[in-house]
Amino acid sequence: MVVARIAKFYFKAGKREEGFSELDIILNKLVRSAKGYRGYVSLFSCDQDNVATILTMWDDDESFLGSHELFSSAVDKAMPFLERQPDVEHYRVDTVNFTE
Repeated sequence: MVVARIAKFYFKAGKREEGFSELDIILNKLVRSAKGYRGYVSLFSCDQDNVATILTMWDDDESFLGSHELFSSAVDKAMPFLERQPDVEHYRVDTVNFTE
């Protein structure tokens, strides 16, 4: 069962691009080698200039829970760019279908 963490980040005014770039570097460095990591999708809100959402996917609940420390570390390093802690939710992935 694949599971996902959906984290909605609220950046300080005018800091989304810079802050997201830092967060992306941190997450790529820390998470790519984590046990059970499947991939991620980054989304920039078209409605809120300072909001970005990152969806990370994991093999199972065990690997998802095991990644919590890495995620917390990434958030701590990105806090200078953030208004507040991100909203984080845990999901079971039902269907993924991408076409070209």
